[in-house]
Amino acid sequence: MDYRNRVVIITGASSGIGEHLAVEFASRGASIVICARRAERLHAVSNRCSKHGHPVEAIVGDLATPGFAAELVDRAVSRFGRLDIVVNNAGVSKHKYFYDVTADDISSTMDINFRAPAFLTLAAVPVFLRQGGGSIVNISSVAGRLAPPHEAVYAASKFALTGFSEGLAVDLAGSGIHTGVIHVGPIDTEIWEKAEIPESFNGKKYPPSSVSDAVFRCIERKRHSITVPWHFSLIFFLKSLLPGLFRWGTVRFDPVAAEVIERARQAAISGAKTPGSESPAPCKSQDAPESSA
Repeated sequence: MDYRNRVVIITGASSGIGEHLAVEFASRGASIVICARRAERLHAVSNRCSKHGHPVEAIVGDLATPGFAAELVDRAVSRFGRLDIVVNNAGVSKHKYFYDVTADDISSTMDINFRAPAFLTLAAVPVFLRQGGGSIVNISSVAGRLAPPHEAVYAASKFALTGFSEGLAVDLAGSGIHTGVIHVGPIDTEIWEKAEIPESFNGKKYPPSSVSDAVFRCIERKRHSITVPWHFSLIFFLKSLLPGLFRWGTVRFDPVAAEVIERARQAAISGAKTPGSESPAPCKSQDAPESSA
């Protein structure tokens, strides 16, 4: 595909997958709109992209802020006159014992991992309809197909994004608007540093380039679903074939320590305030790219 004269929005572009995607699109001649929360890092990425000689619009902001998604689309159209591709990449991790999960954890994770992509899609679709087409690629996770240990809230947000993406592929059929979802496994980005409890996974982590390659394949071949790395699809098959065995194995892979359960039980007996009873506070997004399985 010739990306010259194409306009692309990439969220969560200050590092990892988003940064790699921004540079790749710029190197192929696209004009790009990138966003993230961290101004200094975002502008560094913008400077890297500008070296390829094509326009870059860097917008610092929080995707959890109402109206920010629509602002991204408005800025793209006002600056470049069109919009061709949206890559919903920004995401937050939530690797935490459920006994310690708060209402704010649930609200903020859903805001960034599901609501922000949904709102950006809502803003982009009318532009695509006026132009006669466009492409939306959502970066989900293998956790959007199966729930890893200690990631019930994260998995819920990614299941939502996966379901949203699959529904879009049906609802937008015939409009000229292509939608795809990338289910990523363990990708070597900074998101691993954001876990609230130690990660048990110590296997191979794949480079961000493996995801950006999948994004371009998704767009160019009109694919609706891609898994990176591909062999994680075999795990999906195992889960559907033997769900009980899969659940048993997942629990044994990283069980919750007895002392963690006992601590939560004693807190409940003593009448301590349970995490879920707290009122959600306004959330702040993080622009770390998607990588956790």
